[in-house]
Amino acid sequence: MARKKKEEAQKTRQQLIEAAIGQFATRGVANTTLTDIADAARVTRGAIYWHFSSKSEIFNAIWEQQIPLREIIRDRLSLSDDVDPLLMLREQFIASLQYIARDPRQCALLQILYHKCEFNSDMISECEIRNRIGINYDYLRGTLKQCISRKVISPSVNIELALIVFHGFFSGVIKNWLMNSDSFNLYQQAPALVDNILATLQGSRMPPAVYGAAL
Repeated sequence: MARKKKEEAQKTRQQLIEAAIGQFATRGVANTTLTDIADAARVTRGAIYWHFSSKSEIFNAIWEQQIPLREIIRDRLSLSDDVDPLLMLREQFIASLQYIARDPRQCALLQILYHKCEFNSDMISECEIRNRIGINYDYLRGTLKQCISRKVISPSVNIELALIVFHGFFSGVIKNWLMNSDSFNLYQQAPALVDNILATLQGSRMPPAVYGAAL
């Protein structure tokens, strides 16, 4: 009996989190009330206070349980770890953009982050959220170093500058697409978009078939 009640409580908590994601993405965090979340989750307002003491606590719970995108798309990758590291990076970038384009929950989360949130001191910071779910700089840095050591890209590539460019590129593409998803087809154009950003790695020696559409 105790176990069943615990499972039911966990189910209700998750219902509240999912309802909050939908409400925050639609109304904005500031304009969403606890009543809005309760109504969307089809529970009483009292049920919210059983699990969360405030709207900020719900907001934090959303991001604390969110795993990095690179882990979400891991099973979608076809290339093995011993392949050309630049081709592997290309596949990861494409898979990430295409996942965002097709997954409503991921879209809602990014809509909250980019367009529907004003942060306060009780909330997880925007920087922490981006570090939690976004580009892993240590992994990217290591991959680019592998590319240089294997002569896939030029040793003159400034890795730290490349990381800044990658971050700005992907943040800009996603933010603009979320503002108007009809402006371009993110899923279909993901390969060309990724090829264009990878083309900034001067001296890269990817196959012409990969870069052909970008140049």
